Amino acid sequence: MTDLNKLRSEFEAYEHSKKPCAIKASLFEVFTKDSLDEDEYSYIGRYVDSFMQEKWELWQKAKAQAVPTWISAKDEEPPTDTMVLICWSDSPDVQPEIDYMTCDEDLNHIWANFEIEPPTHWMYFHKVPSESGAEQ
Repeated sequence: MTDLNKLRSEFEAYEHSKKPCAIKASLFEVFTKDSLDEDEYSYIGRYVDSFMQEKWELWQKAKAQAVPTWISAKDEEPPTDTMVLICWSDSPDVQPEIDYMTCDEDLNHIWANFEIEPPTHWMYFHKVPSESGAEQ
């Protein structure tokens, strides 16, 4: 399982090294429960700066492809409409499934096919190699 706080610290240290004179608090401010209305709680933990949030999501995808690991669904949800592998920690012998997060009519994030018994972990897919073996 990925230690999300450690990964976020690595990301922020790397980003701060590119802008050492910047104030860390302004670069890495995240939404908290206190700063949002109840209908905006899905933004908790996301960076206020949308460009920084996009870079964070790309960082996570790159790390996941470099070292694929299972991510706790409690710690982090996959991006909406992105197919991922899913599994359940209480059923380690069950073959992982494929699913994606979507939004219901109330804009809640839900698993498309496993809403009743949601998975405990998920993982990005590995890139499929081309016949030549070169990256696509």
